[in-house]
Amino acid sequence: MKLIISSILFLITFSLSAQVVNFMPENNLHLEDNNKSEGNITEAQFNQIIDIALDSYQTEADEHDERIKVNRKWSSSTVNANVRRFWGKVTINMYGGLARREEVVPDAFALVLCHELGHAYGGEPFLRVSSEMSAEGQADYYGAKECLKRVFVELPAAAKMPTLLTDHMVVLCTDQIANTPANQREQEFEFCTRGLIAGQSLGNLLATLKKVDQPLYETPDPLVIEETTLTYPETLQCRLDTYRAGTLDELRPLCWFNPEN
Repeated sequence: MKLIISSILFLITFSLSAQVVNFMPENNLHLEDNNKSEGNITEAQFNQIIDIALDSYQTEADEHDERIKVNRKWSSSTVNANVRRFWGKVTINMYGGLARREEVVPDAFALVLCHELGHAYGGEPFLRVSSEMSAEGQADYYGAKECLKRVFVELPAAAKMPTLLTDHMVVLCTDQIANTPANQREQEFEFCTRGLIAGQSLGNLLATLKKVDQPLYETPDPLVIEETTLTYPETLQCRLDTYRAGTLDELRPLCWFNPEN
């Protein structure tokens, strides 16, 4: 009997650790998808971004004695992405419906994939210690701070995409590279502006979903939480602030992260 009970408890714990984690809340934006259209991202770019990210994270997978699988659901109209860790495998689903959204530029699609990789390899705080899956804010922060910059090394900037770069972003990135060696400034400035654009792109998408005004880097969230938020940050502005913090190597925003707990 004890063996049976122990087995049941093990299966319950193991099942919980395999919970699917979504990039954004479930939604019906798939109803707006025209899967014959490619938006800002072609199917070739969709696959290229996934290939680069997979190559970039082979070391992490080996260190965890697991493998990463990305299901490339280009024909699906789902506007989301998700990840789970189960039985020595990290499985990520990336959807064409997300890639085809007019708000989503190629670098933003890469940031979503980096968010999912961030759940697996972004570290504390965790959604659940047993699964070692990073909290939502941590996945955003790690995705912008670490993963996206790795991808940029191999992923050229898109030749054509909506103009999202603002004067404020230019100022932020100019300040960021002020102490960078001269021979590295051009690349660092490019990576910085691309990162901020990617974050703004996703902020615009999330604003469309929630039917609210787009968040802006110029108006950071003043909220200071008492306890670290493990689920989605309370506001879209907080989420955008997290992309900024990761891109600019700043501390995690206090609107979702409390360093004392």
